[in-house]
Amino acid sequence: MLSALESFFASAEIVFSFLALNSVYSALLALVVLFGKLVFPKMPRTLEYGLWCLVLIRLILPTDFSISYSLGDLGHTWFEAEIPVVVSGTEWLAEMANQSIFPDSSYSLTWFNLLLVSWFCLSLIVASKFIALKIKLVKLLAVAHPVEDFWIIKEINRWRIEFNIRRRIIVIDSNDFLSPFTFATFSPVVFIPQQLLEEKNEKVIGPIVAHELAHIKRHDALWLLFQNIIQIIFCLNPIVWLAVRRLNSLREEICDQKVLNTRNIANDEYGKSLLHVLRLNIGQRSPEHFATFFLSHKNVFKKRIAAISSNQPIKTRFIFQYAFIGVFALFFLPLSWQDGFHEEPITPIVKDIESPFPEHIRKDFQAPVLLKPNINNSSSEKLEVDTKYR
Repeated sequence: MLSALESFFASAEIVFSFLALNSVYSALLALVVLFGKLVFPKMPRTLEYGLWCLVLIRLILPTDFSISYSLGDLGHTWFEAEIPVVVSGTEWLAEMANQSIFPDSSYSLTWFNLLLVSWFCLSLIVASKFIALKIKLVKLLAVAHPVEDFWIIKEINRWRIEFNIRRRIIVIDSNDFLSPFTFATFSPVVFIPQQLLEEKNEKVIGPIVAHELAHIKRHDALWLLFQNIIQIIFCLNPIVWLAVRRLNSLREEICDQKVLNTRNIANDEYGKSLLHVLRLNIGQRSPEHFATFFLSHKNVFKKRIAAISSNQPIKTRFIFQYAFIGVFALFFLPLSWQDGFHEEPITPIVKDIESPFPEHIRKDFQAPVLLKPNINNSSSEKLEVDTKYR
């Protein structure tokens, strides 16, 4: 049993170091986004949404992800500081983490091991809630009957044409939920509370259908799946919960703005539909709060109503916002650094050449001394050499 625990802690320590370092990276990125929001309080919702998405994406990138002239590369060049070394260089924290909780016990349980166990248990709890909700939605889809009322189908087709949606959309109703929502990606399912359908109020159902199809147009269910997985893995990271809460709020406001920009629904009519759904949930805590995307926190809901009332349809140039998000990602996501290229000196390869002379001859060999020729006797010496070789 102890050997199994030791092997678990040994393998989990590597994973935990990855999670801890990426958590530091995402915290730095979140500070940049918060500072940008403080400097530009009227930042477009789509732009802010994209920046918070990058905060979550940073959590799954390799810790050594680097690009030349990125923030990590420039920071390492300017300050010559390596973030992993700085994080792991806190000796007092490492000593405290490896300190045994029960010194007299046969197995030394350290604070670091306790943190790993707590993280693992909390991840299981969050994952179990997420899986239980998914199972509930699947069972609901299996027993629910599609809504086939003509006026509902007409409203669905109207907004499908408006948003240019070609995927098949299924509309179901039930008494299990009191708030409308959408789930699934490739074959999206729109849930509408049965109580709303029984009222047959087109002024209420119309904005609800438009809002849910805006989610389908944006493929929000696919991002929500990624977002929930990040919540499960990084359940101990407060930055994740902060980013998720802000993303949920921005997502609803963006869909509201998308519907109102079509100018097919008046602002007051859309706001009244939202308030009508709110009245159904007063005094009751919906069990599907983890997946309900139509309603949110009270303060956030007030801001949403205020944004709906003051919304003015404008033509937004998303290409500039996407370009800014792309440049921001290239500069801020690679928080590691590029190792400089060091050219190794070329050392010539010298081969040992065997000499034909013995070793003692090579050691005692002395070069001959060349004598300077005599200018006066040069002609006579030349003559003697010529006669000698004739």
